[in-house]
Amino acid sequence: MKNHWFDKYNKFYFGIILGLLFPIIGFFISFLVIGSGHSLEAFWGIFIKDSSVFAVEITETYNEIRQNILIFSLMTNLLLFYFSFFMFKIDRFSKGLVAITLILAALSMLFIY
Repeated sequence: MKNHWFDKYNKFYFGIILGLLFPIIGFFISFLVIGSGHSLEAFWGIFIKDSSVFAVEITETYNEIRQNILIFSLMTNLLLFYFSFFMFKIDRFSKGLVAITLILAALSMLFIY
């Protein structure tokens, strides 16, 4: 079997580590795409603010913005999964990536709803 440069990264914990780092990169990408009129601090405040104290219309807007931010954040893991599983065939890395992505998706569902 031929050794490739990516074989040394075919470890479960590498998938978990990058699965935790890439949503942070996705958050900054969502800031560049969605939060054009806000500062980073205001954008973070919108993301973490509890919207249940506002009127129904504002609550729906906050929930929609949060969903869009979380989608951008988790899409980076989807892109990483595509390359790791389909292009480079590093299965253990992909298992760690999928495991942490499922945990993050479950936590984000609890966070929004």
